[in-house]
Amino acid sequence: MRNSNSSIGGIPTEGKIVNKASNPSSGEFGGQWTIDKLDILEKYLDAYTTALKNQPFKLMYIDAFAGTGEINLLHEDEDAQAFIEGSARRALRIADKPFDRLIFVEKDPQRYERLDSLRNENRGRDIRTENADANSYLRNLQENWRSWRGVLFLDPFATEVEWATIEKIAGFNALDTWILFPVSAISRMLPTSRVPDVISDKWANRLTRIYGDESWRGLYSPNPQQSLFGDELIERDPGVDGITKIYKGKLKSLFRQRYLETSKIFMNSRNRPLFEFMFCVGNPRGARIAKDIADYILKSSA
Repeated sequence: MRNSNSSIGGIPTEGKIVNKASNPSSGEFGGQWTIDKLDILEKYLDAYTTALKNQPFKLMYIDAFAGTGEINLLHEDEDAQAFIEGSARRALRIADKPFDRLIFVEKDPQRYERLDSLRNENRGRDIRTENADANSYLRNLQENWRSWRGVLFLDPFATEVEWATIEKIAGFNALDTWILFPVSAISRMLPTSRVPDVISDKWANRLTRIYGDESWRGLYSPNPQQSLFGDELIERDPGVDGITKIYKGKLKSLFRQRYLETSKIFMNSRNRPLFEFMFCVGNPRGARIAKDIADYILKSSA
């Protein structure tokens, strides 16, 4: 994975460590940030189930991009690899109050085949594996949410999570949602020195699906300095603050008091932002305690 010209979902990757593997048979790839991300998630799952263990609700965990269930870590020496438990397996090992139902969604057939083995390894558990597109599955999810509460983990392979899906989830009022926002991938789709109108239709359409509208075009504005030929320069501010600010603003407008201001930025080995870990609460009645738990975990993480 050292080739900087590799890509995921048509978006060029940066360096040898990426969010998920493009080769389904090899599992997922990651670095220290992957471990940190999974640690944050597991700590929240443990605290969440403990907090609700005496409540009448049944508890559900949904992993919308579950992969194979394990992570293949890459080290500086590419021949030195280590496999660790992924998010699906970590959710399964929550013991104080185990989840009543676990749903693992994976679109890729080869990854799904390996993921599906978790059902045989954990007989007696209500585990449901779905070979499906995450957006379609979540938007068509039918459940009696009066009886259920749960946690949803959105850890896409690239930029698959659509805003229409986030809107649907918010309407359930039942799923605490962790979103791994692909800052680096989106940044590469938004060149700093290109007029937004000349961005390819493919990328423009994808950006609009991510944000739910064309608000991303507002990242571009005229540069006070004209080009050598006197033409007006339309540019985007370098960096990723604007990219995440728009998305977080939309989350806050949608979830209102259920949105947590605190987030966690994961950096690559060159100290550039890869992802931002964001959190929103499902049910308004549990917003305060859920936000307090997530806030503490995020602020105390390495």
